[in-house]
Amino acid sequence: MKKILFLLGVVTVGFVNGQSQEVAPGDSIPWELRKQSFIYNSAKMFNDPVVARTALYSLLAENPGNVALYDSLALLYLQYNQNASAAIVAQQSLKLNPQNQFAMEIAASGFDNLGVKDRALNNYEKLYLANSDINTLYKVAFLQFELKRFAESNASLDIIIGDPQADERTIRFPTTDGKGQEVKLKVAAHRVKAMIMEEQGDIERAKAKYLEVLEMHPGYQIVQQQLREMTKPKTEGGN
Repeated sequence: MKKILFLLGVVTVGFVNGQSQEVAPGDSIPWELRKQSFIYNSAKMFNDPVVARTALYSLLAENPGNVALYDSLALLYLQYNQNASAAIVAQQSLKLNPQNQFAMEIAASGFDNLGVKDRALNNYEKLYLANSDINTLYKVAFLQFELKRFAESNASLDIIIGDPQADERTIRFPTTDGKGQEVKLKVAAHRVKAMIMEEQGDIERAKAKYLEVLEMHPGYQIVQQQLREMTKPKTEGGN
């Protein structure tokens, strides 16, 4: 099995020299596996996801219990925005290995991209229990916010803010120039707290919190935009 995984990670051209035997000389790896591994790696190199996916399915037919193959297939689907397939394949991988953190993250990302927030949260919560990583906890906190589970979100955010690593870790946010902006995880967590206040209708506290966030990180574009939206005069009819 380890030999099969090795083949998936290395593009090898030496085993396609017109050989058609079932097993290559001096090698215990079946020829069909070598061939499909070559096809997979070549297709990845030449950016042909359809052929790469077909090769993975061929490998899975020979190795239906190989978790790494399911992970590779799930990642391939996710990379090409086939989120439903990515989530389903990742779940199959988790059936084979419930402790598979890679599959947890793929499933969570796939469900999140599909807008199935409760299932995304469930997978991120499992991932956080497995890795205790505060970046994962931030995703948990944000999904809790989106699902209006405000008390849980605040509790998660408090853990992040109280962790010394939150002053070192960063998250990238979009900017108007398309370059993106790195923001400390602690600052991002405070922003979500402001968003919770705003969502709960506590507008003045939310404004004060947003201003506090801008003191921590001047020029935080997305927060500046949120403040502008909050202070924008209401037009007639509330539109």
